[in-house]
Amino acid sequence: MKENSRTKRRYFVEKTSVINALPGDIFKVLMDFGQWKQWTASITEMSVLNNDRPGTGARIKVLQPKLPPAIWTITESLPERSLTWEKRSFGLVMLSEHLVVTGNNGTSVTIRMTYQGPLASLFYVLTRSLTDRYMMMEIDGLKRECEKR
Repeated sequence: MKENSRTKRRYFVEKTSVINALPGDIFKVLMDFGQWKQWTASITEMSVLNNDRPGTGARIKVLQPKLPPAIWTITESLPERSLTWEKRSFGLVMLSEHLVVTGNNGTSVTIRMTYQGPLASLFYVLTRSLTDRYMMMEIDGLKRECEKR
C-alpha cells in the first residue's frame, strides 16, 4: 500500500490479527528474539548483539530465508504496547512496528513494515511479495504461540 503526501512518500505492508492473550504475554513473546525461529518460518536466526536485555538502542542480527543478514536497531520499546525497530542503508530506511492494542474484541496486534527514502519505491516493488508472505507467517505464528501459552 502506498501513502502519498506532498513532501514524502511512504510505502508499507501491514497485517493485523486479534490474539487471545494478554498484552503483557504477547509482548514477552515479541521480546524473546532468540525464540522467534520457533514460531515463524520467516526467521532463520535472531540474536541480540549489544545487550543482554533487549530494549531501546539494542541491535538485533536477523537472518531470514532469501534475504541477506540484517542488523536492526530498536528505536522504541513500550512494554505491553509497541516495539519499533529500524534498518538503515544507503537511500532506504525500513521501519518495523509491532503494535499491541486492547479493545472490546480482545487484543489486536498490528505489524507494519514501512519503507522510506529515495530508494523506497524500488525496494517496495522488488520485495513487497516476499515481505507480505513473511509478515503473514509472523502474525499467524505469533497468534499460535501466544494462544498456546
